[in-house]
Amino acid sequence: MPIPYPYRVKNDRWLWAILLLGAVVRLVGLGERSLSYDECQQFWASQGNVLISNREITLDPPGFAYLLHLQAAAGRSEAWLRLLPCLFGILAIAAVYRLGVAGTANRWTARAAALFIALAPYPIRYSQSLRVYSQAIFFAALLVAAFLEATEEEDTRGWSDALLLGFLTFAALLSVYGSVWLILMMAILLAWRGLRERGRAWRRCMVGLAAGIVLAVPWYQLSLPVQLSEGTPSSFYEDKFLPRSPPQAVGFLVRGTRDLFAFFSFIHPGTGLLFGTLAVLGIIRLRRHRRGADLMVVFLGSLVAAAAASAFRLYPYGGTRQMLFAAPLFYVLGAAGIESLRHHFRGVPAIALLIAIAGGCGIFLYRYHTEPGGQEMRPVIRSLQEAARPDDRILVNKDALPQFRFYYRGDPARVVEGKETVIRDYISEVNRLMATAPRSRWWLVFSHGWSAERRQELAAVDSRFLAGQRIEAYRAAAYLFVPLTDSAAPPGDGGGP
Repeated sequence: MPIPYPYRVKNDRWLWAILLLGAVVRLVGLGERSLSYDECQQFWASQGNVLISNREITLDPPGFAYLLHLQAAAGRSEAWLRLLPCLFGILAIAAVYRLGVAGTANRWTARAAALFIALAPYPIRYSQSLRVYSQAIFFAALLVAAFLEATEEEDTRGWSDALLLGFLTFAALLSVYGSVWLILMMAILLAWRGLRERGRAWRRCMVGLAAGIVLAVPWYQLSLPVQLSEGTPSSFYEDKFLPRSPPQAVGFLVRGTRDLFAFFSFIHPGTGLLFGTLAVLGIIRLRRHRRGADLMVVFLGSLVAAAAASAFRLYPYGGTRQMLFAAPLFYVLGAAGIESLRHHFRGVPAIALLIAIAGGCGIFLYRYHTEPGGQEMRPVIRSLQEAARPDDRILVNKDALPQFRFYYRGDPARVVEGKETVIRDYISEVNRLMATAPRSRWWLVFSHGWSAERRQELAAVDSRFLAGQRIEAYRAAAYLFVPLTDSAAPPGDGGGP
C-alpha cells in the first residue's frame, strides 16, 4: 500500500473526528482541581532563571520549563497553565497517527493508534497535568515518524528532512532524558545501514541526527550533572532500578514490562498483558517491512537500553514516567496487532477491542471526574486567609510550600517555612518553632504526603497550645493551635473549607 503524503493525512476525516474526541476528554474539567505539589514544583521551576530553577527543582531537561515560563507571563490560573500540556496532548494524537502512517503504511492502523492514545487514561491525565509528559510523547512520536520517513532513499524532499529531523531530535532531548534511548537506537540503525549503503538519505539522516544532538549537549552539560548530584537519592526508588542479581533482574524485567504496558494502556495489570500481546502481534505483522522492522528495533532496543542503564541507579534515568518516549511506538504496535485481527472471524475481535478501549476510557473518565485527586490546597488557602487574624502565625510544612507559595496572597511576614517533611520528625520542628512565639496563635499547614490518618499525630503538639479550628480538604489541611492564655473559644469540630 502506498504511504499517504502529509496532505492526504490532513484530509482524513476519521483523524479529525478522533482529534475532536481526544480534545473534548482533555479539555473538560481542565481547571477544576488545584495544582498539585508536582505541578507547583514545575511552575516554580519555570520562574526566575529557568535553567537554574529547573535543574534545582526537577529531574527533566529545561525545554518544558522555558515554554511554561513564556506562558505563565500571560496568566496564572489553573486552566491557563494546564492549557500548554493539554495542547501537546491533543497534538500527540495527530503525531501518533503520523507515526502510524510512517511505520505501517496503513491508515486503519494509524487511526486505531490515534484512537488508542486519544482514550488511554494516562495520556488524558497528563494532558490535564502541568508536567512535561505530554510534550515528551508528542516529540517522541514526531521524531520516530520523521526518522522513518527520512531514511527512504526515494524521498524527494531533500535537506528539509534533515532539518526537521535535527529539530525534533533537539526538542525530544530537551523534553525528557529518556529520549536519549530513542536517539541511540536510531544512530545504531543508521550505523548498521551505513555498512551496506550510504545514499543521500543516509547522509541527510546522519547530519540531522548529529545536529540535534550537538545542539542539546550544552543544555545537558548545564543541567544533568547538578540533577544527578542533588536529586532524590536512589534509595528512595529501589523498585525502579534493575537489580544486579540475575534471578531478581529477570523478575524485575518481567514485572516491569507488564507494568509498563499497563501504564501505557488501562492501568490494570491484565490490560498490560492484553495490549502487550497485541503489540507482539503487531511486531510479528510489521517485521517483514523495512519501516515496520525499524519501528520494532527502535521500540525494543530503546526499552532494553533504558532497563539496562537503570542498573547504574541514576534516578533521572529510572522510573516508568521517564520511559514515556516509548508510548507512541507502543500505541502503533498495539494498533497493528488489532489490525491483524481484522482478517479473522469477520473482524469481530478487532471491533470488540476498539469498543473495549472506548469503554475503558469511559470508566476511567467517570472515576477521574468524580473522585478527588492530588492535593486540594486552593480551597484550604482561601479559607485560611479568611479565618486567620492579622497577628496569627502560619507554619507551613516543607511538603506544602510549593502549593502554599502559589496560592497564598496574604502577608508573607507572618509565614514560617518548615524544613522537615511529614515522613520525618516534623512534630519536633513544630514544637520548637511554636515555642519562639508562645503567645501567638499558630496555623499548621500541610498538603503533600498528608492524610486524615496523620491528624492524630498532632496530639503531640506542645501542650501549652489547644487545638482549634480545622480546615480540611482532600490531602490538604490547615489546623489552628491557640495558646492557653487565648483559648476562650472552644476547639472547632472540623469541617471542610
